[in-house]
Amino acid sequence: MKKVIIHLINSISFSGLENVACDIIKNSSSDFKHIYVTQDGPIIDSLKEKNISYEIINKMSIKELKRVIKKYNVDIIHAHDFTASCIAAMSFAKLPIISHLHHNAPWLKKVNVKTILYLLCSFRIKKILTVSKAIENEYVFSKFIKNKIECIGNPISVKKIRSRVSDKNYEKQYDICCVGRLTDAKDPIRWLNIISEVKKQIPNIKCAWVGDGELRELFKSKINELGLEENVELLGFQKNPYIYMAASKIYLQTSAWEGFGLTAFEALSLGLPAIVSNVGGLPMIVDDSCGKLCDSNKEFIESIMMLLTDDNSYNITLNNSIKKSEILDNVDLYFNTITSYYF
Repeated sequence: MKKVIIHLINSISFSGLENVACDIIKNSSSDFKHIYVTQDGPIIDSLKEKNISYEIINKMSIKELKRVIKKYNVDIIHAHDFTASCIAAMSFAKLPIISHLHHNAPWLKKVNVKTILYLLCSFRIKKILTVSKAIENEYVFSKFIKNKIECIGNPISVKKIRSRVSDKNYEKQYDICCVGRLTDAKDPIRWLNIISEVKKQIPNIKCAWVGDGELRELFKSKINELGLEENVELLGFQKNPYIYMAASKIYLQTSAWEGFGLTAFEALSLGLPAIVSNVGGLPMIVDDSCGKLCDSNKEFIESIMMLLTDDNSYNITLNNSIKKSEILDNVDLYFNTITSYYF
């Protein structure tokens, strides 16, 4: 009899977190049956496309979780965010709970209702997996649950990423790109402000943002305010964002906070130097050899200008980006580690 594992996720869109959950399901041992549990929304189309079994719940609640547990005779709950982890713990189901934290939101750093609730719920949790050491370091109560926390990063496969663009040759069409949801976490307005400053020195700079989100209208309005209509293209959600990465020279990410920072690795895999914020898991991925970790807008701008105006520096950094991505590749180890927690 296969063990039944439900992946409990409090979101209805498809982005980095959801992609990792799907990768875990697709690369898991045949000893397990996986069910993706979520509310109805755009995510369902992605699950159908990936041929992943799913269960739609009316809302993220204890009542709905208990219904799913009973329906599928669940053996393990793999919760992929703070809310899902707390719902699983408060359901008092006598099942192992894995709390998988993909983000380190700013509220983690302070004593508040959320951090206290997660601490209390953590005593019902078997294992806490994080995508970066920053989550453990910044969580205000982490010292009380250190024995349960393990940083496992994200599954990163150079081969998989390159396979999405290997059948075509893409001429470089953008100087700068970013892939991410238009949310406060990614700070897209700061990204535009930096592009605006670079434009003063490179008037014909061509940039692309791949992704959608609640800040879409603000982003579009800011493009107009800064006079970037001819410089910035908002491409929205794309099933294959790697095409646009491969058509770019530099990857620029201005996150206010970050979990792992998977898209920075994806950029390196495609030979893009990565200029990124010095937050979350990004220092695990980017260093001076393959890009730049930045704290100030000045650092971002100077790094961009150096790479776009100095061909020698750009080519060296490009080659180092490819080498760094191959060093970071961990896909086999990652899935073996995840599987070990299911036994």
